[in-house]
Amino acid sequence: MQENGVVQINPSVTLIIPTLNGAGELPVLFKQISLQTVKVKEVIIIDSQSTDKTVQVAESYGAQVITIGRDEFDHGGTRNLAVTKATGDIVIFMTQDAVPANEDTIGNLIKPLEEPAIIVSYARQLPKAGAKITDKFLRQYNYPAQSKVKSKADIPALGIGTFQNSNVCAAYRRAEFEKLGGFPQPTVSNEDMLFAAKAILAGYKVAYTAEAMVFHSHNYNCRQLFKRYFDIGASLDNAPFIKQVGKAESKGLDFICNQLKFVHAESGLVSVPAVFFEALCKYAGYKLGENHRLLPKTFKKYLGLHKGYWIRAANTTD
Repeated sequence: MQENGVVQINPSVTLIIPTLNGAGELPVLFKQISLQTVKVKEVIIIDSQSTDKTVQVAESYGAQVITIGRDEFDHGGTRNLAVTKATGDIVIFMTQDAVPANEDTIGNLIKPLEEPAIIVSYARQLPKAGAKITDKFLRQYNYPAQSKVKSKADIPALGIGTFQNSNVCAAYRRAEFEKLGGFPQPTVSNEDMLFAAKAILAGYKVAYTAEAMVFHSHNYNCRQLFKRYFDIGASLDNAPFIKQVGKAESKGLDFICNQLKFVHAESGLVSVPAVFFEALCKYAGYKLGENHRLLPKTFKKYLGLHKGYWIRAANTTD
């Protein structure tokens, strides 16, 4: 990837996609990947025992498939395993429900990695058609139209936001990824953010690349949001070095204030109560996750979105 301190202009690229029952989504994703101006060297699918035709669909497009037990899935460990099979200079992680917005997504995504100090580049997320209004705002707030390169110097101003990163679509220089030990494992959530923090604190930089765009959004209900944010809170509690740079709540307060303005402007007062209730579910889940060590181990599998992780954790001695 680097020769005499200069990053190669035409690196090889491995695309890694964790899957679970993604047979309906993969054809659209593979079609868009085939149209990219920068071609990938290989696609590695790491599948958690799908019960549909995910494996057959992936293999029909020439992907290499690794199968793991569903209860073995770990946000960090599963992706680390896939990297051990990769041969590309750059590894790009995507999710099965993300779709490149145009043919330049991969080319734009990897371009910042030509700078030696930048070892991670993550894409802008645009809401899919039919996304609910709160998720539209989430994409707009977290993934603006302006690109930014973040380093340790940004911590005083951005706090925990310095470490924002997303494996929905993100590229990593494989040599530095492996040098830094890859994603933390086991981890229930935020493996991308945790790696970005490790990279930035080690003196590297992370690029938010708005020119690289993917369509991706979720219409989570309040129960799912509670569970998702329980996992997020727990993952950050397990990484206290991140919390030392600033509390996530400060960013959350700014988010909810701006979200209320957005929702009011888009649909009037009628949607405001739903926004408050969603925010309450997120906050309750996050705070409970942040204090998960106080809860009985066997109870956590009912609170988190990733049940398998919590089952394994319950069987592990601290």
